[in-house]
Amino acid sequence: MKPHGYAGRILRVDLTEGRITEEPTIRYAERYVGGRGVNARILFDELSPSVKPLDPENMLLFGVGPLVGTLSPFCSRVSIDTKSPFTGGVGSANCGGHLGAEMKYAGYDNLVVTGRAENPVYLWLSDGEAELVDAGGLWGKTTWDTERAIRSSRNDNEVRVIGIGPAGENQVKSACIISDRAKAAGGSGVGAVMGSKNLKAVATRGILPVTVAEPERFIEAVDSARRKIEQFPKAKLYREDGYYGVESVYGSPAWEAGFRPVRNGQDDYWDPEKIKRVAGDTIKPYRKKILACFGCPVGCMPWMVVPDGPYKVEGEGWWNNSSNSFCTRVDCDDPEAAIKAHLLTNQLGLDGDNASVVIGWAFECYEKGLLTEEDTDGLELTWGNHDAVISLLEKLAYREGFGGFLADGVKAAAERLGGGSDEFAVHIKGQDSVDGIRVSKGWGFGVVTSPAAGRHLRGAIHSFSPERFLSYDSVPWMVYMQEQYKAILDMTGTCLYNNGLLSWETEASGHAAHHLAELTSSLTGMNLDVERFTRMGLQVHNLEKAFNTLHGGFTRRDDYPPKRYWEEPVKSGPYAGERIDHEKWEHMLDEYYGLHGWDLETGWQTRETLVSLGLTDVADRLEAAGRLP
Repeated sequence: MKPHGYAGRILRVDLTEGRITEEPTIRYAERYVGGRGVNARILFDELSPSVKPLDPENMLLFGVGPLVGTLSPFCSRVSIDTKSPFTGGVGSANCGGHLGAEMKYAGYDNLVVTGRAENPVYLWLSDGEAELVDAGGLWGKTTWDTERAIRSSRNDNEVRVIGIGPAGENQVKSACIISDRAKAAGGSGVGAVMGSKNLKAVATRGILPVTVAEPERFIEAVDSARRKIEQFPKAKLYREDGYYGVESVYGSPAWEAGFRPVRNGQDDYWDPEKIKRVAGDTIKPYRKKILACFGCPVGCMPWMVVPDGPYKVEGEGWWNNSSNSFCTRVDCDDPEAAIKAHLLTNQLGLDGDNASVVIGWAFECYEKGLLTEEDTDGLELTWGNHDAVISLLEKLAYREGFGGFLADGVKAAAERLGGGSDEFAVHIKGQDSVDGIRVSKGWGFGVVTSPAAGRHLRGAIHSFSPERFLSYDSVPWMVYMQEQYKAILDMTGTCLYNNGLLSWETEASGHAAHHLAELTSSLTGMNLDVERFTRMGLQVHNLEKAFNTLHGGFTRRDDYPPKRYWEEPVKSGPYAGERIDHEKWEHMLDEYYGLHGWDLETGWQTRETLVSLGLTDVADRLEAAGRLP
């Protein structure tokens, strides 16, 4: 009998042998709940450090938490985990949409994919059955065309598809995996790993039920959460204008907080006249409606339409990061060109965050005379040249010409070019990192210490309060707590963006964690109070930390910011002169490691800490590798 709240099965697919097997979810669920938690345990246990990210032996895991596919609000997320081509450490991504729920209805909580198919295939899941299907006719297609083709072949427009575009097929490091044409599992090169396996897509359709342990208690918990959401003062605004439309209006503190680096991070302040042309309120004419993921009572993603002209396009998606990647970073204030660039990345299967970093670096190299038009296939990489940005996205996805030079990320490109270009190559542990971190210290510290190197959705403190931007006080504690909370979200399959609506009356995430504990307990029958839940979050975080130590060899020295943000100050605006203070950063690391119970000198975990978390086997593996202090 399958457990309440779960599909009940983990599917294992060996693409080399064409073999498909199953095992029960409950083997992992009682300790790691689901989603990212189960993925992290399997990845740590089964992947050898000798395996390289693009080797057939690397693992690609898809995980759906128990709350996905139920009435619980904001529960649609799919966690995707692997060994990262950027860092050699844990590669982790996450996306919303409708695929997660459909995957559960098809009968599966987690997918574990290994090997490499001889020819392109896609994985079809439906009502407890799984098969590998020839995808030769799909290879070379965009993510949008792939979804259309699979739906047409199945004669069913409700089939849900997650897959790669040309970028993943060509194993470009900034390749992502796209679901529902716009939901990007970005960062960590997960699309490149999927491409290395000749796996074009996973497609799913199902009608199998998800049972509930305590129906009345669960419905009461759902109702309580939804009442809280409806009391949120901005809920109506989000439904009308989306997250970007509300939080990135002209004059918002977010535009001055350094989240959006200008000209590859040469500055963190953009000309107000340029901001006006792409801010949330002024971009409104292109925003035709707001769409929502499965189970979301609010919605945040806009349907964007550029009706005519050279950038004519329409599709779902425009996010805060979009204005970083395709506006401030390359100094482009043309909204239509930026929208085109963003939607093009979805089609090509590129993570706009990573792709824009290496493109911004190329623009600065051109500015400094390190690259010429002869190097760039005739493109003039002058700031604001949006046509060059769009051309480079296509070249990057296909590894065509200069795009091939950029395709392995900014660290590799700077090493090849030399000439001091590494001084402004913005990466963390080898992964291109889109975020500005000089102003908002809590944001920056979370980005740098994230186990999914350089990504802001694990521990970064999301605050638009100008009073908090510059402060180092309490940052380690807040990042430490946010890490645990985010792990809970990823284990259950809950969205981070809108879930803050459950705790809008307080700065802490504790109230939302209580809601999630009650929802998950009543659904599954597990006794998950907040204390037990956060302990599970610590376990998952420490599994990923240990994976990074074994596979990536990371130490304390890898928890430092990129050289540019360490050495160069913000040049203009209200925070001019601001940069990261070396001494204060070291103090934050000491405090942060102390909270975790990690060794201050190396940054490694200690046996005592791992044993206290019930991870004695993890300590044993680290000790055998000579990586316990």
